[in-house]
Amino acid sequence: MRSQGCAKPEFKVNGFFTATFWPNPDVRIREGARSVERGTGEVTGEVTDQVRMLRAMAGEMTRQQIQNSLGLKHEDHFRNVYLIPALQAGLIEMTIPEKPRSKNQRYRLTPKGREYLTQF
Repeated sequence: MRSQGCAKPEFKVNGFFTATFWPNPDVRIREGARSVERGTGEVTGEVTDQVRMLRAMAGEMTRQQIQNSLGLKHEDHFRNVYLIPALQAGLIEMTIPEKPRSKNQRYRLTPKGREYLTQF
């Protein structure tokens, strides 16, 4: 995981042992982009998810607005599959990073996110 630049896994013990491994979104994005460059036309599901989210974003949006624009109902799924990987990859950013849980929090594309969209 370290060699791929992944975040540290989370371990929980509460009657069961659970390990959560966080992939490096940059690696998934690069691999998806390579398959497009090779002309296979195939893009991994993770890349498609990222592209869908980035395309859905218009200006500054709340988590709920982004989630609704994608037609997703489950907040945890949205956070884990879309929001967190995009934040970690630097494709989007918080408008109030010092208060990540603020009710006024919005998200917007970064220059890297806008550049990434031009590849697809």
